[in-house]
Amino acid sequence: MSEASNGSKKRNRLSKDIWLKHTLSKIGEVGVAGIQIETLAKELNVTKGSFYWHFQDRETLLYETLSYWYISATKAIGLAGKRDFDDPLDRLRYFFTLALNRRHDVPGGSVERALQEWARVSEIAAETTRRVDQDRISLIADAYIELGKSEHQALQTATMALAQIIGLNILSRSQSKRNHAQDTKAFLAVFLPATVGQELPKKDSNNTTGTTEVTASTTG
Repeated sequence: MSEASNGSKKRNRLSKDIWLKHTLSKIGEVGVAGIQIETLAKELNVTKGSFYWHFQDRETLLYETLSYWYISATKAIGLAGKRDFDDPLDRLRYFFTLALNRRHDVPGGSVERALQEWARVSEIAAETTRRVDQDRISLIADAYIELGKSEHQALQTATMALAQIIGLNILSRSQSKRNHAQDTKAFLAVFLPATVGQELPKKDSNNTTGTTEVTASTTG
């Protein structure tokens, strides 16, 4: 068998994570209703056979993408924060800076808005979006508790912080990068006053990646 043939087969059998990551990004562009298997395959430069190697049908893809989003939106970020930042102040700044990045997958970003729309008609999607909000609040509250706040105070502050993040990210759609940067600085002054003006703390030198990679558990 030729090398070209081997390369073609590899391209036509992408990993499940690549499918999930691309589908999640596409949801942010066209919404859940706009997801079509043929379009995804064309954009990934593979045949639909690659899709059916990993997924039974479109519904399976959507719900596995939802699970992938849950992991990437909460668990992976929480693990990275605890792994790389022992100081709870540094951890909070990491969470907040990441959440206020101008990307499609941030709280209140295009992906989340599309999933919230889906949640109106899907109880599974509704439950997952609720869990994501609850887990985000818990991640933030845990750091505040380490800083000496009571559990009640920490939960209140974390809830207000998340609400502010979502609001700022929604507003950023009609704002310039400069305005969003100013809003981010003002946000940090309120919710993280001890670190205003400081750069994001350096990660452990043994960690060579600058972003959090999410690997969803896959089968097949």
